[in-house]
Amino acid sequence: MNGPAKDSGWAVVTGASSGIGREFAKSLAARGHSLLIVARRRDRLDELAGELASTGVQIEPLVADLESPDGPAAVAGRAAQLGKLSLLVNCAGFGTFGRFTELPLEKLLGEIRLNIASTVELTHRVVPIFKKQGSGAVINVGSSLG
Repeated sequence: MNGPAKDSGWAVVTGASSGIGREFAKSLAARGHSLLIVARRRDRLDELAGELASTGVQIEPLVADLESPDGPAAVAGRAAQLGKLSLLVNCAGFGTFGRFTELPLEKLLGEIRLNIASTVELTHRVVPIFKKQGSGAVINVGSSLG
């Protein structure tokens, strides 16, 4: 591609503050997608937004904890307000390490809420937007632990 595509629409990238999510955000911005970048840490989102400013696309950081009960609905609600939505990239997640019986139960349940339940909920909330528009795509990223 010889530069950003015109009006590639908005892409929502969760887990955008680090790792694969950050790389997805950089790549999509370079390809002309406006971005709703989502993560828990405002400082990292603002840093990424600053890095992506030179791409010329709109970048909107959204602080949201997708492990919390209201996180996916907040992200989907904002996504619905953006205009043309072209892509949802679910990258938010974490893994726990150690002996299963020695890990705190709440940590394990939080991992399930973030890695599985929030991905399903956010996708369930965004796909109707795609259907109404007549287009859109979902990319789910998971680790080998997933």
